[in-house]
Amino acid sequence: MRRSWYELDNLLGMRCFISDTPGIGGRLRQRVEDFVVRERFEVCDDGEGEYLHFIMEKYNWDTIRAIMELSRRLGVSSRRFGYAGTKDKRAYTVQRVSARGVSEERLRSLSIPGIKLHSFTKCRRGISLGDLLGNEFEIVIREVSENAEEVVPATSEQLESRGVPNYFGYQRFGTVRPNTHIVGRAILRGELEEAVACYIGRPYPREKQDAREARRIYDETSDPEAALQVFPERLQYERLMLAWLRRHPSDYAGAIRRLPKKLRKLLVHAYQGYLFNLVLSRMIEEGMDIRGRSIPIFGYRSRFSEGRQGEIEREVLEQEGVELESFRCSSMPELAQAGGMRSASVSAEMSWEVAQDELNPGMVKLTVRFFLPPGSYATSVLREYMKADPLSY
Repeated sequence: MRRSWYELDNLLGMRCFISDTPGIGGRLRQRVEDFVVRERFEVCDDGEGEYLHFIMEKYNWDTIRAIMELSRRLGVSSRRFGYAGTKDKRAYTVQRVSARGVSEERLRSLSIPGIKLHSFTKCRRGISLGDLLGNEFEIVIREVSENAEEVVPATSEQLESRGVPNYFGYQRFGTVRPNTHIVGRAILRGELEEAVACYIGRPYPREKQDAREARRIYDETSDPEAALQVFPERLQYERLMLAWLRRHPSDYAGAIRRLPKKLRKLLVHAYQGYLFNLVLSRMIEEGMDIRGRSIPIFGYRSRFSEGRQGEIEREVLEQEGVELESFRCSSMPELAQAGGMRSASVSAEMSWEVAQDELNPGMVKLTVRFFLPPGSYATSVLREYMKADPLSY
């Protein structure tokens, strides 16, 4: 076990590497096509029904915004669409989507740069989150160290014997603006004004300058009218919230409800993920065997584990100032979370090859291929090999 010395890892609860090998360094996504994700799905073969299933190939689009663009172009609610999981923006992704009450002809007629729709089929049911077998990854890590051919098999051997920590990865929280869990925590605590302030204000160093300046103005004035004058058009969600507050001062619940419901839920899910990461980190720090164990995704129906693991779970919640009942989310009951369980570790049989990096002359790249079950993050696997600054992910 090695402690992570990176600020972002510690901010998101990923405080440990379970392997103690040196990292190979490197960086991800120098090109969008360096990160490929393909869903593995049980294909619907009904051939009839009110739902239309299709494949959506995306290049540099995140799932939620892609669905919103489809709904905008078609003039229908985004609630008509279903998908099994959100996929990264900085990636080439292939995922299955369902649509209710939308014709194949209308979908085929769309022309959206970076999005391709195909393989249409009718089905009796829609697609829901988690409704897939898993994801296949093909990822290029560039600018890796020259000893990668020795380090990769050594790290793989350790991960096989110890398990890969099944952390919720960086995509759950964001890297440029890693605060989704902070907003979620404020919502659960009923601190809705604070949740809005965290979402609209509180600039982060890696944001673009115009966004930082707009957020600073909101922090200093709490004036939605003044903030709307300077908020960039691309920050659509913040502008929707500000427009609501301009018409309904102090209605912070209403402002949060301007966000799509799936996004609101993701804020609370991010906080659940953060708590899971904290518990998992503590277990690794204390030398517990994480293989074959499960950790609660805390909710109002959760039960604590037996023994030392249960003590860690209680300690984490106490330190965070929340209780299981907090997840009823009395201030926004539609976001209540009953809870669940998640494996503490995951296995990832990896194939890999080292070659010269054609984009960076004189340097080496590593191409890896592996499969993960639903809800597991490729970056949680890769970080054990790279041990690089998460901001390079």
